[in-house]
Amino acid sequence: MMERETIVLLLQKGGFETKVRLMVLKAVPKPGRWFENPRVQTWLALAVWIVPLLVISGMVIHDPSRRSVVPVYHQAVENWWAQQSLYAGWSYHYLPQFAVLFMPFHLLPSPVGDLLWRFFSAGLLVSGIWRLSRQQFGSEAARAFLLITLLAMPLTLGALRNGQANVLLAALTLQAVACLSPRQWWAAAVFMVLAVAVKLIGIVLILLAVSVYSPLRWRLAFAFAAVAALPFLFGSSSYVISQHREAFEHFGACAAVTGHWYADLGGMVRTFGGELNAGFSKWMRVLAGGALLGVWWLGARRLAEPARAMWLHGLATSYLMLFNPMTETNSYAIVAPAFGWWAVWAWDEPRTRRVAWGWACLCLAAGIVAPLLWRVFGNELALFLRPAMTIVFVAMLIYFRWWIIALAEGPRIKPA
Repeated sequence: MMERETIVLLLQKGGFETKVRLMVLKAVPKPGRWFENPRVQTWLALAVWIVPLLVISGMVIHDPSRRSVVPVYHQAVENWWAQQSLYAGWSYHYLPQFAVLFMPFHLLPSPVGDLLWRFFSAGLLVSGIWRLSRQQFGSEAARAFLLITLLAMPLTLGALRNGQANVLLAALTLQAVACLSPRQWWAAAVFMVLAVAVKLIGIVLILLAVSVYSPLRWRLAFAFAAVAALPFLFGSSSYVISQHREAFEHFGACAAVTGHWYADLGGMVRTFGGELNAGFSKWMRVLAGGALLGVWWLGARRLAEPARAMWLHGLATSYLMLFNPMTETNSYAIVAPAFGWWAVWAWDEPRTRRVAWGWACLCLAAGIVAPLLWRVFGNELALFLRPAMTIVFVAMLIYFRWWIIALAEGPRIKPA
Protein backbone atom coordinates (compact mmCIF):
# COMPACT_ATOMS: atom_id res chain seq x y z
CA MET A 1 0.00 0.00 0.00
CA MET A 2 1.40 3.45 -1.03
CA GLU A 3 0.56 7.00 0.06
CA ARG A 4 1.66 10.37 -1.29
CA GLU A 5 3.82 12.70 0.81
CA THR A 6 5.02 16.21 -0.04
CA ILE A 7 8.57 17.26 0.88
CA VAL A 8 9.57 20.94 0.77
CA LEU A 9 13.26 21.73 0.08
CA LEU A 10 14.73 25.18 0.70
CA LEU A 11 17.58 25.97 -1.73
CA GLN A 12 19.93 28.94 -1.29
CA LYS A 13 22.16 30.35 -4.08
CA GLY A 14 23.65 33.82 -4.58
CA GLY A 15 21.61 35.30 -1.75
CA PHE A 16 18.34 34.02 -3.16
CA GLU A 17 16.11 31.32 -1.62
CA THR A 18 14.01 28.96 -3.64
CA LYS A 19 11.40 26.53 -2.37
CA VAL A 20 11.07 23.27 -4.24
CA ARG A 21 8.13 20.95 -3.60
CA LEU A 22 8.67 17.27 -4.28
CA MET A 23 5.93 14.67 -4.37
CA VAL A 24 7.08 11.25 -3.20
CA LEU A 25 5.39 7.91 -2.70
CA LYS A 26 5.89 6.22 0.66
CA ALA A 27 5.13 2.59 1.46
CA VAL A 28 2.68 2.20 4.31
CA PRO A 29 2.68 -1.10 6.21
CA LYS A 30 -0.50 -3.06 5.75
CA PRO A 31 -2.61 -2.94 8.92
CA GLY A 32 -2.62 -6.27 10.74
CA ARG A 33 -5.70 -8.25 11.50
CA TRP A 34 -7.40 -7.42 14.78
CA PHE A 35 -6.46 -10.70 16.46
CA GLU A 36 -2.77 -10.05 15.75
CA ASN A 37 -2.85 -7.03 18.06
CA PRO A 38 -0.84 -7.87 21.24
CA ARG A 39 -3.37 -6.11 23.46
CA VAL A 40 -6.22 -8.12 21.96
CA GLN A 41 -4.26 -11.36 22.38
CA THR A 42 -3.54 -10.57 26.03
CA TRP A 43 -7.19 -9.83 26.80
CA LEU A 44 -8.33 -12.94 24.93
CA ALA A 45 -5.96 -15.05 27.03
CA LEU A 46 -7.23 -13.47 30.24
CA ALA A 47 -10.82 -14.05 29.13
CA VAL A 48 -10.05 -17.75 28.60
CA TRP A 49 -9.21 -17.90 32.31
CA ILE A 50 -11.74 -15.44 33.70
CA VAL A 51 -14.90 -16.80 32.02
CA PRO A 52 -14.51 -20.38 33.37
CA LEU A 53 -13.61 -18.97 36.79
CA LEU A 54 -16.83 -16.95 36.82
CA VAL A 55 -18.83 -20.04 35.88
CA ILE A 56 -17.07 -22.03 38.61
CA SER A 57 -17.80 -19.19 41.05
CA GLY A 58 -21.51 -19.51 40.34
CA MET A 59 -21.34 -23.25 41.03
CA VAL A 60 -19.43 -22.72 44.28
CA ILE A 61 -21.85 -20.05 45.47
CA HIS A 62 -24.75 -22.39 44.73
CA ASP A 63 -23.18 -25.34 46.62
CA PRO A 64 -19.67 -24.86 48.08
CA SER A 65 -19.24 -28.55 48.96
CA ARG A 66 -20.28 -30.13 45.65
CA ARG A 67 -17.36 -31.50 43.60
CA SER A 68 -14.86 -29.81 45.87
CA VAL A 69 -11.95 -30.88 48.04
CA VAL A 70 -11.84 -27.52 49.83
CA PRO A 71 -13.96 -28.88 52.73
CA VAL A 72 -11.03 -31.24 53.43
CA TYR A 73 -8.77 -28.21 53.86
CA HIS A 74 -11.28 -26.49 56.13
CA GLN A 75 -11.55 -29.62 58.26
CA ALA A 76 -7.76 -29.80 58.50
CA VAL A 77 -7.66 -26.29 59.97
CA GLU A 78 -10.42 -27.19 62.42
CA ASN A 79 -8.49 -30.31 63.45
CA TRP A 80 -5.35 -28.24 63.90
CA TRP A 81 -7.07 -25.76 66.16
CA ALA A 82 -8.58 -28.61 68.16
CA GLN A 83 -5.15 -30.32 68.37
CA GLN A 84 -6.57 -33.42 66.70
CA SER A 85 -4.93 -35.68 64.13
CA LEU A 86 -4.86 -34.38 60.55
CA TYR A 87 -4.46 -37.92 59.22
CA ALA A 88 -7.28 -39.80 60.96
CA GLY A 89 -9.01 -40.51 57.63
CA TRP A 90 -7.81 -41.02 54.06
CA SER A 91 -8.48 -37.51 52.79
CA TYR A 92 -5.66 -35.20 53.92
CA HIS A 93 -2.47 -35.91 51.93
CA TYR A 94 -0.41 -32.85 52.81
CA LEU A 95 2.24 -31.72 55.28
CA PRO A 96 1.09 -29.96 58.49
CA GLN A 97 2.38 -26.70 56.99
CA PHE A 98 -0.42 -26.75 54.44
CA ALA A 99 -3.09 -26.55 57.15
CA VAL A 100 -1.35 -23.46 58.54
CA LEU A 101 -1.04 -21.84 55.11
CA PHE A 102 -4.74 -22.41 54.42
CA MET A 103 -5.84 -20.66 57.64
CA PRO A 104 -6.40 -17.20 56.04
CA PHE A 105 -8.89 -18.72 53.59
CA HIS A 106 -10.60 -20.68 56.36
CA LEU A 107 -11.12 -17.52 58.43
CA LEU A 108 -13.18 -15.94 55.64
CA PRO A 109 -16.92 -16.67 55.48
CA SER A 110 -18.15 -19.34 53.08
CA PRO A 111 -18.09 -19.25 50.10
CA VAL A 112 -15.83 -16.16 50.01
CA GLY A 113 -12.81 -18.10 51.25
CA ASP A 114 -13.41 -20.92 48.76
CA LEU A 115 -13.67 -18.47 45.88
CA LEU A 116 -10.61 -16.48 46.94
CA TRP A 117 -8.63 -19.73 47.21
CA ARG A 118 -9.42 -20.57 43.58
CA PHE A 119 -8.81 -17.05 42.27
CA PHE A 120 -5.54 -16.72 44.17
CA SER A 121 -4.22 -20.02 42.79
CA ALA A 122 -5.36 -19.24 39.24
CA GLY A 123 -3.96 -15.69 39.37
CA LEU A 124 -0.55 -16.91 40.50
CA LEU A 125 -0.55 -19.53 37.73
CA VAL A 126 -1.56 -17.07 35.01
CA SER A 127 1.08 -14.55 36.07
CA GLY A 128 3.71 -17.32 35.93
CA ILE A 129 2.70 -18.18 32.37
CA TRP A 130 2.92 -14.50 31.42
CA ARG A 131 6.37 -14.08 32.99
CA LEU A 132 7.81 -17.04 31.09
CA SER A 133 6.14 -15.90 27.88
CA ARG A 134 7.88 -12.54 28.16
CA GLN A 135 11.25 -14.10 29.00
CA GLN A 136 11.35 -16.41 25.98
CA PHE A 137 9.19 -14.82 23.31
CA GLY A 138 9.87 -11.09 23.84
CA SER A 139 7.77 -8.98 21.48
CA GLU A 140 5.66 -12.06 20.71
CA ALA A 141 4.85 -12.60 24.40
CA ALA A 142 1.13 -11.83 24.01
CA ARG A 143 0.73 -14.37 21.21
CA ALA A 144 2.63 -17.00 23.21
CA PHE A 145 0.59 -16.20 26.32
CA LEU A 146 -2.63 -16.80 24.41
CA LEU A 147 -1.47 -20.05 22.80
CA ILE A 148 -0.07 -21.48 26.05
CA THR A 149 -3.34 -20.57 27.77
CA LEU A 150 -5.44 -22.31 25.11
CA LEU A 151 -3.42 -25.52 25.53
CA ALA A 152 -2.97 -25.46 29.32
CA MET A 153 -6.34 -24.24 30.57
CA PRO A 154 -8.42 -27.33 29.57
CA LEU A 155 -6.05 -29.57 31.57
CA THR A 156 -6.33 -27.18 34.53
CA LEU A 157 -10.08 -26.70 34.55
CA GLY A 158 -10.96 -29.82 36.58
CA ALA A 159 -8.53 -28.94 39.37
CA LEU A 160 -9.87 -25.38 39.47
CA ARG A 161 -13.44 -26.64 39.67
CA ASN A 162 -12.59 -28.90 42.60
CA GLY A 163 -10.43 -26.30 44.33
CA GLN A 164 -7.48 -28.67 44.43
CA ALA A 165 -4.03 -27.65 45.66
CA ASN A 166 -2.63 -28.92 42.34
CA VAL A 167 -3.30 -25.49 40.82
CA LEU A 168 -1.34 -23.71 43.54
CA LEU A 169 1.49 -26.24 43.23
CA ALA A 170 1.56 -25.64 39.46
CA ALA A 171 1.64 -21.88 40.07
CA LEU A 172 4.43 -21.99 42.66
CA THR A 173 6.67 -24.25 40.53
CA LEU A 174 6.11 -22.01 37.52
CA GLN A 175 6.90 -18.86 39.52
CA ALA A 176 10.05 -20.52 40.88
CA VAL A 177 11.23 -21.42 37.38
CA ALA A 178 10.44 -17.90 36.14
CA CYS A 179 12.83 -16.55 38.81
CA LEU A 180 15.79 -18.63 37.61
CA SER A 181 16.51 -16.85 34.34
CA PRO A 182 16.73 -13.34 35.91
CA ARG A 183 18.76 -14.85 38.78
CA GLN A 184 16.21 -13.96 41.45
CA TRP A 185 17.61 -16.62 43.74
CA TRP A 186 15.82 -15.70 46.97
CA ALA A 187 12.43 -15.54 45.27
CA ALA A 188 13.07 -18.87 43.51
CA ALA A 189 14.04 -20.51 46.81
CA VAL A 190 10.93 -19.21 48.58
CA PHE A 191 8.59 -20.37 45.79
CA MET A 192 10.23 -23.81 45.71
CA VAL A 193 9.93 -24.34 49.45
CA LEU A 194 6.33 -23.11 49.48
CA ALA A 195 5.61 -25.63 46.72
CA VAL A 196 6.88 -28.39 49.03
CA ALA A 197 4.71 -27.03 51.85
CA VAL A 198 1.68 -27.23 49.56
CA LYS A 199 2.54 -30.73 48.32
CA LEU A 200 5.54 -32.81 49.33
CA ILE A 201 6.09 -33.89 45.71
CA GLY A 202 7.39 -30.37 45.04
CA ILE A 203 10.71 -31.63 46.42
CA VAL A 204 11.53 -33.13 43.00
CA LEU A 205 12.02 -29.68 41.47
CA ILE A 206 14.42 -28.73 44.28
CA LEU A 207 16.49 -31.93 44.04
CA LEU A 208 17.03 -31.30 40.35
CA ALA A 209 17.56 -27.54 40.55
CA VAL A 210 20.33 -27.57 43.17
CA SER A 211 22.51 -29.79 40.98
CA VAL A 212 22.88 -26.95 38.45
CA TYR A 213 21.80 -23.71 40.15
CA SER A 214 24.35 -23.57 42.97
CA PRO A 215 23.26 -20.13 44.32
CA LEU A 216 20.00 -21.75 45.42
CA ARG A 217 21.59 -24.19 47.85
CA TRP A 218 22.21 -22.12 50.97
CA ARG A 219 19.14 -19.97 50.31
CA LEU A 220 16.96 -23.08 50.22
CA ALA A 221 18.38 -24.14 53.58
CA PHE A 222 17.20 -20.89 55.17
CA ALA A 223 13.81 -21.07 53.43
CA PHE A 224 13.29 -24.66 54.58
CA ALA A 225 14.16 -23.68 58.15
CA ALA A 226 11.56 -20.89 58.09
CA VAL A 227 8.79 -23.09 56.68
CA ALA A 228 9.66 -25.93 59.09
CA ALA A 229 9.33 -23.52 62.03
CA LEU A 230 6.00 -22.08 60.82
CA PRO A 231 3.66 -24.69 62.42
CA PHE A 232 5.30 -24.19 65.83
CA LEU A 233 3.91 -20.65 65.84
CA PHE A 234 0.35 -22.03 65.73
CA GLY A 235 0.49 -25.14 67.93
CA SER A 236 2.25 -26.80 70.81
CA SER A 237 5.61 -28.43 70.08
CA SER A 238 4.39 -31.90 71.05
CA TYR A 239 1.37 -31.65 68.76
CA VAL A 240 3.39 -30.32 65.80
CA ILE A 241 6.01 -33.05 66.15
CA SER A 242 3.33 -35.73 66.39
CA GLN A 243 1.67 -34.46 63.20
CA HIS A 244 4.95 -34.57 61.30
CA ARG A 245 5.47 -38.13 62.49
CA GLU A 246 1.97 -39.10 61.34
CA ALA A 247 2.51 -37.28 58.06
CA PHE A 248 5.47 -39.39 57.02
CA GLU A 249 3.70 -42.58 58.09
CA HIS A 250 0.77 -41.49 55.94
CA PHE A 251 3.00 -40.73 52.94
CA GLY A 252 4.55 -44.18 53.27
CA ALA A 253 1.09 -45.72 53.00
CA CYS A 254 0.27 -43.48 50.02
CA ALA A 255 3.31 -44.83 48.16
CA ALA A 256 1.78 -48.31 48.11
CA VAL A 257 -1.71 -47.53 46.73
CA THR A 258 -2.91 -49.77 43.90
CA GLY A 259 -6.46 -48.62 43.11
CA HIS A 260 -7.37 -48.00 39.49
CA TRP A 261 -8.25 -44.34 39.89
CA TYR A 262 -4.76 -42.90 39.53
CA ALA A 263 -3.22 -41.70 36.26
CA ASP A 264 0.45 -42.54 36.77
CA LEU A 265 2.51 -45.16 34.97
CA GLY A 266 0.86 -47.84 37.09
CA GLY A 267 -2.55 -46.54 36.01
CA MET A 268 -1.63 -47.18 32.39
CA VAL A 269 -0.74 -50.79 33.24
CA ARG A 270 -3.96 -51.26 35.21
CA THR A 271 -5.99 -50.05 32.22
CA PHE A 272 -4.99 -53.29 30.47
CA GLY A 273 -5.58 -55.47 33.52
CA GLY A 274 -1.98 -55.59 34.78
CA GLU A 275 -0.46 -54.55 38.07
CA LEU A 276 2.97 -53.31 39.13
CA ASN A 277 4.39 -54.93 42.24
CA ALA A 278 4.71 -52.39 45.09
CA GLY A 279 8.39 -53.17 45.67
CA PHE A 280 9.15 -53.01 41.96
CA SER A 281 7.30 -49.69 41.70
CA LYS A 282 9.45 -48.13 44.43
CA TRP A 283 12.68 -49.22 42.77
CA MET A 284 11.36 -48.02 39.43
CA ARG A 285 10.79 -44.54 40.91
CA VAL A 286 14.31 -44.46 42.36
CA LEU A 287 15.96 -45.57 39.12
CA ALA A 288 13.82 -43.21 37.05
CA GLY A 289 14.76 -40.39 39.41
CA GLY A 290 18.45 -41.12 38.94
CA ALA A 291 18.05 -41.24 35.16
CA LEU A 292 16.08 -37.99 35.27
CA LEU A 293 18.85 -36.28 37.22
CA GLY A 294 21.43 -37.41 34.65
CA VAL A 295 19.33 -36.26 31.69
CA TRP A 296 18.65 -32.90 33.33
CA TRP A 297 22.29 -32.28 34.20
CA LEU A 298 23.62 -33.27 30.79
CA GLY A 299 20.98 -31.23 28.97
CA ALA A 300 21.40 -28.14 31.16
CA ARG A 301 25.16 -27.77 30.68
CA ARG A 302 25.00 -25.91 27.37
CA LEU A 303 21.42 -24.70 27.37
CA ALA A 304 20.65 -20.97 27.48
CA GLU A 305 18.01 -19.38 29.68
CA PRO A 306 15.05 -19.41 29.87
CA ALA A 307 14.93 -22.65 27.90
CA ARG A 308 17.13 -24.28 30.54
CA ALA A 309 14.67 -23.35 33.30
CA MET A 310 11.76 -24.70 31.25
CA TRP A 311 13.77 -27.86 30.50
CA LEU A 312 13.97 -28.30 34.28
CA HIS A 313 10.26 -27.60 34.70
CA GLY A 314 9.21 -29.98 31.94
CA LEU A 315 11.32 -32.88 33.23
CA ALA A 316 10.39 -32.39 36.91
CA THR A 317 6.64 -32.10 36.36
CA SER A 318 6.62 -35.02 33.91
CA TYR A 319 8.35 -37.20 36.49
CA LEU A 320 5.68 -36.27 39.04
CA MET A 321 2.91 -37.28 36.66
CA LEU A 322 4.43 -40.64 35.76
CA PHE A 323 5.92 -41.78 39.06
CA ASN A 324 3.81 -40.24 41.81
CA PRO A 325 1.55 -43.19 42.75
CA MET A 326 -1.29 -40.80 43.65
CA THR A 327 -1.36 -38.83 40.40
CA GLU A 328 -4.97 -38.08 39.49
CA THR A 329 -6.28 -36.89 36.14
CA ASN A 330 -6.61 -33.40 37.63
CA SER A 331 -2.96 -33.52 38.71
CA TYR A 332 -2.01 -32.79 35.10
CA ALA A 333 -2.65 -29.13 35.84
CA ILE A 334 0.90 -29.24 37.22
CA VAL A 335 2.51 -30.15 33.90
CA ALA A 336 0.01 -28.35 31.64
CA PRO A 337 2.00 -25.06 31.41
CA ALA A 338 5.06 -27.03 30.25
CA PHE A 339 2.94 -28.74 27.59
CA GLY A 340 1.81 -25.35 26.28
CA TRP A 341 5.17 -23.55 26.54
CA TRP A 342 7.10 -26.17 24.60
CA ALA A 343 4.35 -26.39 21.97
CA VAL A 344 4.74 -22.67 21.27
CA TRP A 345 8.53 -22.99 21.28
CA ALA A 346 8.30 -25.83 18.74
CA TRP A 347 5.92 -23.82 16.56
CA ASP A 348 8.46 -21.00 16.33
CA GLU A 349 11.15 -23.45 15.22
CA PRO A 350 10.57 -24.28 11.50
CA ARG A 351 12.04 -27.79 11.82
CA THR A 352 9.55 -28.77 14.54
CA ARG A 353 6.39 -27.01 13.37
CA ARG A 354 4.69 -30.28 12.41
CA VAL A 355 5.59 -31.71 15.81
CA ALA A 356 4.00 -28.64 17.41
CA TRP A 357 0.78 -29.17 15.46
CA GLY A 358 0.58 -32.80 16.52
CA TRP A 359 1.39 -32.01 20.13
CA ALA A 360 -1.22 -29.24 20.29
CA CYS A 361 -3.87 -31.63 18.97
CA LEU A 362 -2.89 -34.21 21.60
CA CYS A 363 -3.14 -31.60 24.38
CA LEU A 364 -6.59 -30.56 23.24
CA ALA A 365 -7.67 -34.19 22.93
CA ALA A 366 -6.60 -34.90 26.52
CA GLY A 367 -8.06 -31.68 27.90
CA ILE A 368 -11.32 -31.42 25.95
CA VAL A 369 -12.19 -34.57 23.99
CA ALA A 370 -11.44 -37.12 26.74
CA PRO A 371 -13.73 -35.41 29.31
CA LEU A 372 -16.50 -35.19 26.69
CA LEU A 373 -16.23 -38.94 26.07
CA TRP A 374 -16.37 -39.74 29.80
CA ARG A 375 -19.90 -41.13 29.56
CA VAL A 376 -18.77 -43.54 26.84
CA PHE A 377 -15.42 -44.73 28.18
CA GLY A 378 -15.67 -43.75 31.84
CA ASN A 379 -12.42 -42.50 33.35
CA GLU A 380 -10.40 -45.24 31.64
CA LEU A 381 -9.52 -43.05 28.66
CA ALA A 382 -8.09 -40.23 30.79
CA LEU A 383 -6.23 -42.65 33.09
CA PHE A 384 -4.42 -44.00 30.04
CA LEU A 385 -4.19 -40.98 27.74
CA ARG A 386 -2.66 -38.46 30.13
CA PRO A 387 0.32 -40.55 31.28
CA ALA A 388 0.78 -41.81 27.71
CA MET A 389 1.00 -38.27 26.37
CA THR A 390 3.45 -37.40 29.17
CA ILE A 391 5.76 -40.16 27.94
CA VAL A 392 5.49 -38.67 24.45
CA PHE A 393 6.23 -35.25 25.92
CA VAL A 394 9.44 -36.44 27.63
CA ALA A 395 10.58 -38.05 24.37
CA MET A 396 9.79 -34.80 22.58
CA LEU A 397 11.83 -32.78 25.10
CA ILE A 398 14.83 -35.05 24.62
CA TYR A 399 14.46 -34.78 20.83
CA PHE A 400 14.30 -30.98 21.05
CA ARG A 401 17.33 -30.82 23.33
CA TRP A 402 19.74 -33.10 21.48
CA TRP A 403 18.57 -32.88 17.88
CA ILE A 404 17.19 -29.34 17.50
CA ILE A 405 18.65 -27.04 20.15
CA ALA A 406 22.08 -28.73 19.98
CA LEU A 407 22.50 -27.63 16.36
CA ALA A 408 22.20 -23.97 17.33
CA GLU A 409 24.23 -24.04 20.56
CA GLY A 410 27.06 -21.63 21.09
CA PRO A 411 29.87 -21.90 23.64
CA ARG A 412 29.26 -24.01 26.70
CA ILE A 413 27.21 -22.25 29.40
CA LYS A 414 28.42 -23.04 32.88
CA PRO A 415 25.78 -23.80 35.50
CA ALA A 416 25.03 -20.85 37.78
